[in-house]
Amino acid sequence: MVRQSPDPDVSLYALIAYYLRFLRLKHDMTQDEVGKIIGCTKSQVSKYEGGTRQIDEREADILDQLWDTGGILTILLRYAKLGVDPNWSEKLRRYQRNASVLRIYYNNVIPMPFQTEGYARSLLTAGHDARLVDDVERAVAKRMEHQEAMLADDPAIWAVLDEVALRPMAEAAVMEEQRDLLLKLSLLRHVSIRVIPEKALPYIGVDGGFSCFELPRGLRVAFAGTSLNVGRVIEDQVEAARVAVRFEKIAAQACSEVQSREWISRMRT
Repeated sequence: MVRQSPDPDVSLYALIAYYLRFLRLKHDMTQDEVGKIIGCTKSQVSKYEGGTRQIDEREADILDQLWDTGGILTILLRYAKLGVDPNWSEKLRRYQRNASVLRIYYNNVIPMPFQTEGYARSLLTAGHDARLVDDVERAVAKRMEHQEAMLADDPAIWAVLDEVALRPMAEAAVMEEQRDLLLKLSLLRHVSIRVIPEKALPYIGVDGGFSCFELPRGLRVAFAGTSLNVGRVIEDQVEAARVAVRFEKIAAQACSEVQSREWISRMRT
């Protein structure tokens, strides 16, 4: 099956995939020939050109030398791994909506798609005060719409929250509503919410939250964000797999689902 090249304007990884096919055809080579040179199958080359898998640095270097590119593939790959992408937020939303499996770890606040409107408004109001959000109500409406889209197809959601994420971030009535929503969602068959108690400290997740997404055709993506409204979407398959392993190590420190529901029911409001 011939895979279509992705839109090169979407991301640096998409540009690499597009350029791989362009260079191969320019040099009148087949996918099978390229695969033999870099040590993989024709099918793998097809996935590289289709953007569902990414070449590694060794393969990029071989092709740069083969096609005398001046090292452009290696350079593009290096920048792609750094996550230098001004459109990271839109890419993140797209992956969140399309994922069949979401693994979410947060250590400071309750993450999407678990936020009530009141809880989201409280967080976004703080963002407005810090001049990161222009219109709070518009941002709240957009977030609620996005959460609905994330949950539309009942994706499997495996969430791990630090106990700190359950602390009050709004007035009592808002936090009571947020607690009730978490308990309701935690009872769904396709949702798992587990809490890491303070006594588990120190553990490898205390330095910040992240998410992992499993997408159609076996693609895996990860995301790491910061409080400065800057995020990194990780599309390199090897690195994204490492993030998934990191999630499992953190999850091993969490309470069971039943114990976690007890923690949530005791949330301070």
